[in-house]
Amino acid sequence: MKMKIKYITFIILLFGFILQGCDLDRYPADNILYRYSYKNMQDAKEWDNGIYSTLRGKFGGGYILPQEVQADMLNAHAAFGNLYSDFHGWTIKADNEVIQEIYHSYYSALNDVNVVITRLPQLEVKTNDQTTKNHYLGNAYFARAFYYFNLAMRWGMVYNEKTADKDLGIILVTQPATIDKPKRATNSQTYKQILSDLHKADSLLSDVPVKAGNSEISADAVKALRARVYLYMGKMLPAFNEAKELIDKNTYPLIPPYESKPGSKINPREDAFAQMWFYDNGTEQIWQPFVDKENEIPTTTPLYGADLSTTTYWDEKQPSDDITNYNKPPYVPTREVINDLFNSETDHRALTLFEYVYTTVNDKEDRTPLFVISKFKGNPNYATLTSKHWGGYVPNGNQAPKPFRIAEQYLIASEAAYNLGDIPNAEKYLNLLRLSRGVAVTNATGEQLYQEIKKERSRELAYEGFRLWDLRRWKQGFSKRSFQGAKDYYKVPSTFYAPGFDVNIKPDNYMFIWPFPLNETQINNNIINNPGWEDK
Repeated sequence: MKMKIKYITFIILLFGFILQGCDLDRYPADNILYRYSYKNMQDAKEWDNGIYSTLRGKFGGGYILPQEVQADMLNAHAAFGNLYSDFHGWTIKADNEVIQEIYHSYYSALNDVNVVITRLPQLEVKTNDQTTKNHYLGNAYFARAFYYFNLAMRWGMVYNEKTADKDLGIILVTQPATIDKPKRATNSQTYKQILSDLHKADSLLSDVPVKAGNSEISADAVKALRARVYLYMGKMLPAFNEAKELIDKNTYPLIPPYESKPGSKINPREDAFAQMWFYDNGTEQIWQPFVDKENEIPTTTPLYGADLSTTTYWDEKQPSDDITNYNKPPYVPTREVINDLFNSETDHRALTLFEYVYTTVNDKEDRTPLFVISKFKGNPNYATLTSKHWGGYVPNGNQAPKPFRIAEQYLIASEAAYNLGDIPNAEKYLNLLRLSRGVAVTNATGEQLYQEIKKERSRELAYEGFRLWDLRRWKQGFSKRSFQGAKDYYKVPSTFYAPGFDVNIKPDNYMFIWPFPLNETQINNNIINNPGWEDK
């Protein structure tokens, strides 16, 4: 099992040169001495560990939450502390600190992969090290494609084949530590670079063994990313072919349908879908980065919010054998999610995605029940505190990221087939996934079938960072973020929600594409901002 360590050599070197402003004998800023930190295969291994470690940190927290809270499936809790409030209220500005941090984080990561891509081919190795060298290089190309794609999703114009040669994409940087001030590439150039990097990664990683839950980047992970890229490009035929090839291999079989005995209470910890999320076990993960309790931890997604203080207060106030959990997450699912999207009583994903708990704001005596998101609750094996609540531990959100699962490929195959007019395959892949999740097959046709495909994608990939980009490519706005509640069941009072976030978003709202950070455009005046942001 590969151990990943955070690689900081570049940062140290870079700041060293910045601080030596009066040293007239120093090397130019675009020629940092990487040859002193990249001399042999041991150095190459450490840089590869850095590639893995940095990638692992890009699958949670600020890399998925801003776009999720900007979309339509979350409401801000009254105690959310203004976390991503600009995104939730669609009041984003170019000087937004989150946008600046995410943007520069991706380009910092790109600098490291460009070091590997630049230096590694020049490294002479023994014959028996050539395969390892190829794998390190393949990992770097995969990482670069991943970073470019994620930059393009946030800052590039929506891909349109007819106008891609004119539409602006992102800044393509292929050399480390450059001080150039490049212009934005076109969308055509941007996606050509992404696909080129994936092609190279595919070839270099072709002999990496594949298996479910693989902690190594393999050619299958490359294929999964390429299928995703093609989908968002609107290139449905190659998207379908890539997804179908992964499905047909059957290396990552769907979890068998969950069956419970009539009248018995379902234990989500015994459900294989819950096992995948809570214990990182399963057959569907194409790539699952390595995580360790001590120092190999991921970026967490704080949508669960176990409230230890309030729970302790009520335990002391009303000692009882009855277990009552208290949570105070920054965001909670909307009524449309709980009551409409997950309206099937047999959909066992709901047991993993949500928990029914109590919440408070400031007054511990003023409480109300509601559903919170438990999908990113965390693996109990990585918890540091035990408890009689929340399943026996205090969740901290630490769990292995699952950036590529076979379920996404079923969704890609279904949607791509529908858009190609291949209705039998659109129905086939949609219903295979539904059956796996305990949901009855659909006999919908026409536009109604397409709506079912979109709903299934929203259920399966809920809160994983796709929703805003999907709404954008579907040209679908929204106006509802209803507070939780169900007739004759429960209703969450408005005092438990943050006020002022009523929105009416049209499909052509310019904020679907983020602005280039102000601190970047002030330095690089060659950057043309996205439509709607030019004077902001």
